[in-house]
Amino acid sequence: MENYAFALAGGGAKGIYQIGAWKALEEIGISCCAVAGTSIGAVNGAFIAQGDYQKAYDMWANIRMDQCVRIPETRGLVSDNLLDRQHAGILLREVIFNRGIDQSPFQELLATYLAVDSVYASDIDLGICTFELNSRSAVKIWKSEIPKDLFFSYLLASSAYPGLKIVKMDEKLYMDGGLSDNLPMDMLSSRGYRNIVAIDIRSKKNHTLASDRLRITHICNSMDLGGTLDLSPEILSRNFELGYLDTYKTFGKYDGIHYYIPTDDYRNLMCMYKEIGVSGLEQAALAYKIPREQARSADDFLRILRARRQESQAEYEMARKKIDADGILSGVRNGSLNKLKRMSPSLRLSLLMELIADAKKNGSKWTIPAKLFRDLDLAANALLLLDPPSLGDQ
Repeated sequence: MENYAFALAGGGAKGIYQIGAWKALEEIGISCCAVAGTSIGAVNGAFIAQGDYQKAYDMWANIRMDQCVRIPETRGLVSDNLLDRQHAGILLREVIFNRGIDQSPFQELLATYLAVDSVYASDIDLGICTFELNSRSAVKIWKSEIPKDLFFSYLLASSAYPGLKIVKMDEKLYMDGGLSDNLPMDMLSSRGYRNIVAIDIRSKKNHTLASDRLRITHICNSMDLGGTLDLSPEILSRNFELGYLDTYKTFGKYDGIHYYIPTDDYRNLMCMYKEIGVSGLEQAALAYKIPREQARSADDFLRILRARRQESQAEYEMARKKIDADGILSGVRNGSLNKLKRMSPSLRLSLLMELIADAKKNGSKWTIPAKLFRDLDLAANALLLLDPPSLGDQ
């Protein structure tokens, strides 16, 4: 296995993305020799230093909001998202009257899954980034510098998100490390680590940077991960899968703009439909709301797309008279897009397909006259190229 140092960004509940990434990295053959993290990244880093993926997964898979913060029962929460609009009054009272929301239950939860002795005995170096209010500066500290009895306090200090109680240690006050450095790669580089995997949970763009000194591979979320303090089970499950799939894509095992298709399969798609055609097929899949957080072979992707196209066309035919499709088509040909804007993406796509097919039949070339629908125009053209044979039949 190839050794890398991991840098883990803060991001609250979105941190489960990093656990999915960790699973993929282990499967790919990337091992960790050191890890530095901020906020939830520091917490996940502690699990990586402990070397027990299953413990980390079990904690995240079963986590509840009442295991992270203490709210008086008479002011109970109505959802798994602490920042839900309905909780505004509760949060405001806690901040004003109790100087922040009590996160001591989270320390108790961590103590259930993290064995401090195992973390300290590990050969994996662990760095934690927090923010000291007194000096208004970052505190970047390694496990060798932290007394064992203060280990959980430092994890809480690193993850004391604004609105949570400030952590006090040795007469100093600490808050979330994200206030100073949300992705502490410099902790690793200053310690001599050159191969770094940075797992960010704020960006939507994957990229790899290289320099004479450092080789940094960025794993970034390819779609929005939701709220910072949203522990809804369905959101957590999706974000775990996205972390896993984005990591495989970053290391060249999957390809695709919005979806995850094995690299060789994707090359075959490119040969069949060319780059603009494949891009259009992915746009069509988005319009049909085909879930993204799942890897699919090219054949499966095309099969699902054809099925959705057929369903959408049937829906369009049934609704055609009701929505006055002929009137909308006439308006679009004359540059009026108001009614088109109000249609669902799938119906809009079917209407554009009819428009483009009719133009081709009459020997004319038509393109949609607004940037707003360029992606759907691309999708409609691609769907018209989508013939019945699968890749296996080629």
